[in-house]
Amino acid sequence: MIDNQVNLLVQRIINKDRAAFEIVFNQYFKPLCNYAFRFLDEFEEAEEIVQDVFVKFWEKCDTISQDSSLKSYLYRSVHNTCLNHLKHLKVRDSYRTYVMEQMERSSEMKLAEDAEVNVQAEIFKAIDELPPQCQKIFRLSRFEGLKYQEIADHMELSIKTIEV
Repeated sequence: MIDNQVNLLVQRIINKDRAAFEIVFNQYFKPLCNYAFRFLDEFEEAEEIVQDVFVKFWEKCDTISQDSSLKSYLYRSVHNTCLNHLKHLKVRDSYRTYVMEQMERSSEMKLAEDAEVNVQAEIFKAIDELPPQCQKIFRLSRFEGLKYQEIADHMELSIKTIEV
């Protein structure tokens, strides 16, 4: 398009002329999609980005300078939108990886906790199967941290009995 025609189209678009917008859309849509495709490697995403750029262009057309190059404006908008999209994908992938790692850790911790609970249950079951006086001695030793001599003094038994 000749610069004069482009300036007239931009002026018409600034005044919300849909026909002028359609002319620009029809002229630039495919080339912009091809340009976006070079960044994204997915044509559907490229089309979505170009459509978004045109929607924003229509919404903000009254703020666009009539002196600015329409072609440069559209290509720069597609360029920036593609880069932002790629950045968003990278953040999303990082977050997905983080969540998966947290889920794995949580699962591993749950398994370890379950194993620990099972081991503790077996220990308490074995303690309960001891004779009553042996249970008391074991509990004083292991759970209250008393030494054999302290247990012997407390229960008025010989240290050899406590050791056995």
